[in-house]
Amino acid sequence: MRPERWIALTALAALLGGTQPSAAHEGHSEAPGEGGAASAAQGPVYVSEAARENLGLRTAEAELRPVERTLTVIGEIRADPQRSATVSSRIAGRVSALLATEGERVRRGQPLVEVESFQIGDPPPRVRYAAPLEGTVVDRHVVVGDDVERNGHLFEIADLRELLAVGRVFEGEVGRVAVGQKVRVRVPSYSDEVFEGVVERLGGQLDPASRSLPVFVRVENAGEKLRPHMRATLSLVTERADLALAVPGSAVLGEFGDAFVFVQRDDEPSLFDRRAVVTGLSDDLYVEIVEGVLPGERVVVEGNYSLQYLPVVAEPATHGDEKAEPAAPPQRLAGGWPWAYGAVVLGASLAALVLGLLVLRGRAPGRRA
Repeated sequence: MRPERWIALTALAALLGGTQPSAAHEGHSEAPGEGGAASAAQGPVYVSEAARENLGLRTAEAELRPVERTLTVIGEIRADPQRSATVSSRIAGRVSALLATEGERVRRGQPLVEVESFQIGDPPPRVRYAAPLEGTVVDRHVVVGDDVERNGHLFEIADLRELLAVGRVFEGEVGRVAVGQKVRVRVPSYSDEVFEGVVERLGGQLDPASRSLPVFVRVENAGEKLRPHMRATLSLVTERADLALAVPGSAVLGEFGDAFVFVQRDDEPSLFDRRAVVTGLSDDLYVEIVEGVLPGERVVVEGNYSLQYLPVVAEPATHGDEKAEPAAPPQRLAGGWPWAYGAVVLGASLAALVLGLLVLRGRAPGRRA
């Protein structure tokens, strides 16, 4: 056999025997495609301090606490009729001065508007109307120069320090609601805040069209962030369970029967283990963890969705009593994606295969017949 053909056969055999993906790129415990996406997503994953800040990563401790059963209904924020008032004119006339505007907080007795009477006089009689209670001007119906009729509405004022969250409970759930129940109220404008309230009363009758009963919840409005007519979600606490190991609901990812959390390691805060968990009771805040997490462990509650797509890293090696070095973050090609490795290997293999076949046929480049 000619030397050049022997060299070509040897190279071709080596390529054909070595093109299988026997090892993944650094940071993976197995080659792509050998365990599927699910196995490749198992922890631990490495997240640097800078990456944690960029992701907004936040953790919370798994702890023993009561888990409540809640009934969630949709509603809106309303002003309390007992803490609201309308300012109207006792005479027919024309608005000659506005002394307050919409959104302004006023005190009881503070002048709001002046109306000049249509009665003949020089000058015509003028009447000033004051705020009947302390609160916020939530509506103004007139401007300077407007004609007003007798008993015409001028202003509406409401005390916003306490408001009502009004929801509707369907007929089949009415038996779970009672006066005095604790309620957690949320509004889209402040999605990260929870406003505490109590069921004050139930409606007198069901709506015949929707078969639902109104529920009135008194809500403390510290800072007066809530405003009338805001959409709201009401979580009525209907039952309180015994102590259970629980984590915030946002910590649990996955679908029913395939739930998991990311647990931060105590000895290496940059490593996060993906743990399959068995869940139990849940409410609008917490989820009971039956299996998979121990009390005191810290689980990721914000930024955890992105962690499931990070590549896993090799476990740090230990030697006797020496302290183990933390696992290095996975390395990738300049392109930043694992499929680049397959493209490079495939291209090189095809080129070598074509060259080998040409040599075997005696038609290598530069050779004459």
